[in-house]
Amino acid sequence: MSDIDEVFTKLGFGKMQFIILLSCFNLQIWMTNEQLGFGVIIAGASCEMRIHDRRLAWLMAASFAAQMVSCFLWGELADVYGRRKIIMITSTVANIVSILSACVPEFWGFLFLRSVGGFFIAASVVSLMTYLSEFTKISLRPRVLTIMSFSLGVSMIYVPCLAGVLLPLRTEPSSWRILLLCNQVPGIIGIIILVFLPESPKYYLSINNQEKAMQVMEKICRMNKGKKVTLNSLGVESLTQPRLRQPTEKHGSCYETKVLLLNHAKIMWFFFIIFFSLSGLGFALPIWMLRVRVLTATFTDWDTMCSHLDGIKADSPGRTECHLTYEQMTDPMIHGCVVLALFVVTSVILTWLSRRWVIIGYICISIIGCVALNFMEHPNLILISFFAIIDPLICSVRLAGSMLIDLVPTHLRGKVFALISMTGRAGILITSVYVGYTLSYICYVTFNIFILVLIVTGCHVYWLPSEFQRTSFTN
Repeated sequence: MSDIDEVFTKLGFGKMQFIILLSCFNLQIWMTNEQLGFGVIIAGASCEMRIHDRRLAWLMAASFAAQMVSCFLWGELADVYGRRKIIMITSTVANIVSILSACVPEFWGFLFLRSVGGFFIAASVVSLMTYLSEFTKISLRPRVLTIMSFSLGVSMIYVPCLAGVLLPLRTEPSSWRILLLCNQVPGIIGIIILVFLPESPKYYLSINNQEKAMQVMEKICRMNKGKKVTLNSLGVESLTQPRLRQPTEKHGSCYETKVLLLNHAKIMWFFFIIFFSLSGLGFALPIWMLRVRVLTATFTDWDTMCSHLDGIKADSPGRTECHLTYEQMTDPMIHGCVVLALFVVTSVILTWLSRRWVIIGYICISIIGCVALNFMEHPNLILISFFAIIDPLICSVRLAGSMLIDLVPTHLRGKVFALISMTGRAGILITSVYVGYTLSYICYVTFNIFILVLIVTGCHVYWLPSEFQRTSFTN
């Protein structure tokens, strides 16, 4: 029997993987549009929907709570029915729900549909990285997953560029509704490509379906090496992979979750803390960054961010224009360019440094950004401080995810990513509500608390084993 990772090494990273990467790249752009890009939608909808700080906090909290609740369900289903099938069905439903939300006339209906969309989009959050990684040989995984993460930067440029053109327009329907519809286009493209792609061969091996795994690998072989090359000609007659679940081995959702949380408690709880803080700050703060920039846009004098926010009520829409200008979208465009550049730099840095040390370095940069917000008065320096907090953490989440994929066997990946995604969504939810209720009252405390959180997180990353033993999760 041939080890499937050795077979992937023989087949190389070819046409099939590039097409899979293209599909996942588009789906990740759409997911980022729906989550990080949602802040731009809110900035345009704040007048029509009467969205103030608390409504924004609960709008975000409801969406991420729905994701948190559904993550484990989708992780279990992805392990049982396959990654591709779950991604395709749930992405289609989430896309349709988002389109419907663009047509809702009032806030509470909008809140409901965004929550339903969050429930289904969680499946792609749980399964997309796993699906791509299972077509990639182990040595290439960190770089390939980092390249897929370039899509976050692309999304963060795509949305504000469109917004800069659409939001100043006085159209019917409202320009922010048109923008919300445009945000769905990458998702539709990704789903169409996914229709023609195979299921993960590692998933088939995990459910002991040797025949289908061989069919998929044969298809990859022909696409990558040419029609005349077959697995047989490469000396591959059957497949296996490390840490396969044995037919006699006890399994089931409750049993396997118990194994993860009890037998491997130390590593799992380390990752819970890491994902909670990195996701919470990295994915909740971009929306608040744009909110702060819009609220303080009318101030002409230089002062610290917290001094500007003092006196702006949390239940007030603030001093905002109902039709935003192209200039107000410049900051999010710059932010997207910075994120994209940082992911490119990260892919290069990984040539020399381990993922653990890259994450620790990025956490240190974020701590410096939090400290700087206490003192910076020039608007551009405040913006740079926000970038320093947010962007390294977004990159770190992806790196931590690739570390986790290497750690766990195929038949547990859906559950593990579900548990970690639930923790990350809980972090986003709590961060969103915390910022919404403290920003206008105890602004300095709001961001200085994050320094303590990041120090604790950095320590847990440092305490992770230098090298993961691939037998760690065998039962």
